[in-house]
Amino acid sequence: MQEFDVVILGAGFSGLACAERLEKTLRKTAAERVLVVASENYFTFHALLPDVVGASLEPRHVIHPIRQILRHSSIRRSEVTAVDLEQRRVDFDCTGSIICESVTAKHLVLCMGSGLDMQAVPGMMEHALFLKTLADALELRGHIVRRLEEAVVEPDLERRTKLVHFVVVGGGFSGVETAGQMLDMLASAVRFYPELRKNPPRVTLVHSGQYLLPELDEVLGIAAQKSLEKRGLTVILNSRVSAVSSEYVQLKDGGQLVTKNVVCTIGNSPHPVLQTMNVEKIKGKVATDEFLRIKGQTNVWAIGDGAACPDGLGGLCAATGQFATRLGKHLGGNLLSALDDKPLRPFKHASVGQLASLGHLSGVCKINGWRLTGFLAWWMARTIHLMLLPGLELKSRVVLDWTLELFFPRNLNYLDLTRTEAVTQLYLQPGEVLFRQGDPSHTFYVIEEGTIALTQVDAAGQTVFTEELHSGAHFGEGSLLRKEVRSTTAVAKTAVELLALGPRDFNMLFSASLALRTALQETSHRFRTESELARCDWPVEVLNKTVAEIMSQPVVTLPEGGVLGDAFQMLSQQRIGNIPLVTPEGTLSGLVTRSDMYRALADNRPMDTPLKTIASAIVQTVRPDQTVRNAWSLFRRRRLKHLPVVTADGHPVGMLSTLDLALQALPHRT
Repeated sequence: MQEFDVVILGAGFSGLACAERLEKTLRKTAAERVLVVASENYFTFHALLPDVVGASLEPRHVIHPIRQILRHSSIRRSEVTAVDLEQRRVDFDCTGSIICESVTAKHLVLCMGSGLDMQAVPGMMEHALFLKTLADALELRGHIVRRLEEAVVEPDLERRTKLVHFVVVGGGFSGVETAGQMLDMLASAVRFYPELRKNPPRVTLVHSGQYLLPELDEVLGIAAQKSLEKRGLTVILNSRVSAVSSEYVQLKDGGQLVTKNVVCTIGNSPHPVLQTMNVEKIKGKVATDEFLRIKGQTNVWAIGDGAACPDGLGGLCAATGQFATRLGKHLGGNLLSALDDKPLRPFKHASVGQLASLGHLSGVCKINGWRLTGFLAWWMARTIHLMLLPGLELKSRVVLDWTLELFFPRNLNYLDLTRTEAVTQLYLQPGEVLFRQGDPSHTFYVIEEGTIALTQVDAAGQTVFTEELHSGAHFGEGSLLRKEVRSTTAVAKTAVELLALGPRDFNMLFSASLALRTALQETSHRFRTESELARCDWPVEVLNKTVAEIMSQPVVTLPEGGVLGDAFQMLSQQRIGNIPLVTPEGTLSGLVTRSDMYRALADNRPMDTPLKTIASAIVQTVRPDQTVRNAWSLFRRRRLKHLPVVTADGHPVGMLSTLDLALQALPHRT
């Protein structure tokens, strides 16, 4: 196990600044003494991710290779899975099949930043887009263009409105700057989408506070709001999101925003490894002393977004690049002092100010107590961001991008760089519509948890049938196999989690497995349209007969407490193929078929096996007063051979089979 003098976990602003300070003194010996661990091999300038979303910067111009910044330290790209504070040992999970050996450190620095925690808002993780990484920014940028393309070909005005309505959740720096960039991009794009001029894209920002940008102050927050509202942004203050679905955003005050696009800029939480540490914490962040050591530890240090570091003035350091850079440099100096057994210096820094770029040559900032708004604030924001970028080459590329942005429209290319995934997960709120009867069919679904109600109506709008599907059930295969539109409307009865397969993956799976193909072909008839099922060459007088006129009776039943031996004895005596099970009150509780009994024998089940364990608990039934036409439709839909006939209160009064129906259709019977 390799040991280093210093191991730095994280390569954000603070981690890089700390390593650079160490390299400046240790120089060429840093490779043996300092290890920097990062989840990517590049540094991301997170403050410029909104510019990537708005297409005012190219994605590669907000990242820089870590190895070109730290030329002397050892660099390892891997994920940290565990940290032992007592031994100062770090365990890793490397990509591919390479095994990463654990390392130990004389001094361990934790600056792993923050992650996302959306568990408090149902549906947020499943339906929202985020802005934590470069991949997130690229996905959001592509998502905007993709929605514009979809809206152009969407004939339904209501659905088109959902496609071009973008909701940003969070009124901090990230949310406000992202909303501003989205406004600029959409304003630039609309002239190339003449079909959307009558129904232009909209952006709504939801914020829980009384004013935007609470990191600044109320005056600048109100100024930012007015600037953005003039450009078309809708701002909703003092409101929280309670749930997110694929069709709307639910607010806690009961309001609802209809949209298919949600951008989440809230929900930051410390890195999962930091959360598991048994150390003192402040609001979930690891608490440090004035020297930036974790409280209660000697040679373990913490800085960055996951640490609560005193600013030396009675408060805590803000989670900004300004503080992160100074914390990193100061900690680098303290580490050098600790290695040489010299006294440590306490950290002290007063914020110079903060700033936000609102797009469209507008911004707000507060520097040394001075408030600036408009063009001057925008220019200062960009200038300061430019100064913080590493390397002359990257600075030059960003300046060129920003200059071209002033003269040319935003780039509307959509590059689908996401990996192909066979299965995706969906989350639905109660009452949410998954699809409607007549919609194009493009997805096969499996219910992981919850209940879906499928309803079919006829041409007159009358409900033909309704069925509820529960956990483990599947649907959607029929219209995919027959290449037809949806024959039902699917609505979530409860909160539902679904697995969804697209047509390509469904067809691959369907073709590869004979057993699955056979099963899906059988179940694909369940939701065929009533008009298709009603096609029958039988005489009208036969179809109009009631079930009571042709059913077999009396019905032979067994108590639900019966065993397998009872069923075989009845089978031999009565020569019947299906045995309904009844409760002590005489109501139907299950159905045992001949196939169920033979399957139990093949599984070597004993004769005292309870019938409840092999019977079908969910049984299709018909009523005595229903017509033969209705019964025949159900037989065809479910591919059934027998149906128990029950009264309105659930008591079986007969059995109906396909043989009974066929005999009625014979010429001598008509």
